Amino acid sequence: MLFKSLHNNTMSALVLGPLVVLGLWIRYFVVEITHITVLDNPSMPFWDFLVEPYLGYSAFTAALGSYVLVLITGLSVNRMVVRYGMLRHQSTMVLIMYGLLSSAFLSVQKLSPVWFFVFFFVLGLERLFSGVQKRNATANCFDAAFLLGIGSLFYAKGVFFFPLILIAMGVLRLANLRSVVASVLGLLLPFILSFAWYFYWNKGFVFFEVLSENLVANPGQYNHGIYSRIYMGLIILITGLSILATVRQMGLQKIIVRRYHRIFIWVILLAATAVLTPFFSMEMLPLAAIGAAVTLTAWLESVSRRSIRETIFVLIVIVTLVGQFLLF
Repeated sequence: MLFKSLHNNTMSALVLGPLVVLGLWIRYFVVEITHITVLDNPSMPFWDFLVEPYLGYSAFTAALGSYVLVLITGLSVNRMVVRYGMLRHQSTMVLIMYGLLSSAFLSVQKLSPVWFFVFFFVLGLERLFSGVQKRNATANCFDAAFLLGIGSLFYAKGVFFFPLILIAMGVLRLANLRSVVASVLGLLLPFILSFAWYFYWNKGFVFFEVLSENLVANPGQYNHGIYSRIYMGLIILITGLSILATVRQMGLQKIIVRRYHRIFIWVILLAATAVLTPFFSMEMLPLAAIGAAVTLTAWLESVSRRSIRETIFVLIVIVTLVGQFLLF
């Protein structure tokens, strides 16, 4: 009954979604910890100039900033899913699922450059989706890559996920020589403008030094305990099943809806692959959770037996709430 009530309740669109996510973020507001994570040192320009001087001033502002980012990111993904007909019902369940998948680890909840990158990445995907019906979507491809480039000025390693933009262009049948060139230019433009600013202040070499150090930095791997292994194993299993179910159901969907689902599956797979390298760690969870939230919600919505659907959803809720006490 829990999944059904949240998924079908009209009040969830206005109140329940944000309140559920806020409840999952309460721990971050009250626990005394280092409230921000730079990830790499030295940090990128936008983090230094726009985030740390304001949101990094106190634990409350950091927690508020992180909550606002997860909320608007989840709402953006939810808006895409509803707008492009990827679910049968209109609700904020994708937002709730995104909040659940992002909130078990306190170290992931902390304000970090990844949250800003993920937000701009989602905006870029949405821009690509809106170009499907256009005869010439070159501007959409440029804008999507430009938004990813802006996000990479918070989190430099975001540029390594530029292939996701190219894959999305290919899946949506937007890729051609002109659109690919436009996307590359869109990605480079934020960096060119940043370099020009540094160059104006006679710090051109500083920009390249900061960028190169961020691109090759090793963030270190998360020190998993018994419960974190159980939690990750369970989430990976459930997400894997949701991907298989989504693939099986594609034959019953419109062609364009299949393409949308494929893009979110690619987000999961590439984010998971990145974690296996020495250059990424658990900070990639907010990115992987984008695709997982969509596929899990679509899968649970399609499960005909209510008992199975409710059991899976309640299990995700329980392991997340337990993680609030055991995972850091």
